[in-house]
Amino acid sequence: MIPQVRAATIATYVEVARFVGLDPYAMLSRAGISPAMLADPDNILPGQPVGLLLEDSARESGCEGFGLLMAESRSLASLGPLSLLLRHQGTAREVIEAIIRYQGLLTEVFAFSLEDDGDQAIIRVGFVAGFGRRQGIEYAMGLICRATSEVVGGRWHPDCAHFLHAAPEDLSIHRRLFQCPLLFDSDFSGFACAAAALDAPNPAAESAMARHAQRYLEMLIPDPADGTITERARRSLYLLLPAGRSTLDQVGRNLGLHPRALQRGLEKEGRSFGTLLNEVRRELALRYLSNQDHSVSAIAQMTGYASPSSFTRWFAGEFGLSPAAWRAEERAEPRAAAPARPALKV
Repeated sequence: MIPQVRAATIATYVEVARFVGLDPYAMLSRAGISPAMLADPDNILPGQPVGLLLEDSARESGCEGFGLLMAESRSLASLGPLSLLLRHQGTAREVIEAIIRYQGLLTEVFAFSLEDDGDQAIIRVGFVAGFGRRQGIEYAMGLICRATSEVVGGRWHPDCAHFLHAAPEDLSIHRRLFQCPLLFDSDFSGFACAAAALDAPNPAAESAMARHAQRYLEMLIPDPADGTITERARRSLYLLLPAGRSTLDQVGRNLGLHPRALQRGLEKEGRSFGTLLNEVRRELALRYLSNQDHSVSAIAQMTGYASPSSFTRWFAGEFGLSPAAWRAEERAEPRAAAPARPALKV
């Protein structure tokens, strides 16, 4: 199943691209996206070309905050039916929880989660294949931060914004949008704040309107039994594996399923939890290794290994060479004519 996004995701692309000096239609054409598809926000686009469009636009324009400009230019109403529910949530916490519950109505490439130990809260932003690059990460973070702050009238901002990637040279857009300290080369992407800060109220909330909106959204949520359990579990693993919570039980809890029910659902689709976990681990390992700022020790931890040596043994068994050798080969290969690597195991 190819991850998809609503056309609303890039509804403001033309304006933002022009703002930074690009020809938006040439960029869309290069990405294989028809400009006509942007006319209806509910049109469905494949996620990977959209992710590459953001990266290419940032590179061509020299604007490292391109993804943030995309998030900043979107209105709350552009979130579609979900915006009505968000407008009537009572607190910042309820806004974030609603985004998490109904994130599937926005896109299939983002995965948000909220962890709260009573003192500190962490909002994690995860991604599926082809979208977890710098611009996609910052776009998603800008979107959830801006939407939450807007609903509660600016009464909530994170204490710190965390990014897996390195800092850009110009941080002016980051500072303007997030209004908090920025921590790059972190071990996760997302936000941290005091748990109590999420109680920031929304004075405009109306519980009756929230109930009406929720009933409508419940009708739009895909049935968990519609054959998509593999993709739902995959999205959970993108989020939980870097957090060290990738067991069958933990993924089941994240999906609201008993572990045995999750296992049976995967088996019906011809999959196993172990195979799926390994696929996600392989994908994340390559993604993290392509970022030279992540040490092998940090990548081992983010892919669920207690030690770099265990990670190295697993990686060599999967790809036929050590992480260091893969990274050296990656640096040496010209992009246009790279020699073939050892075949990936499926």
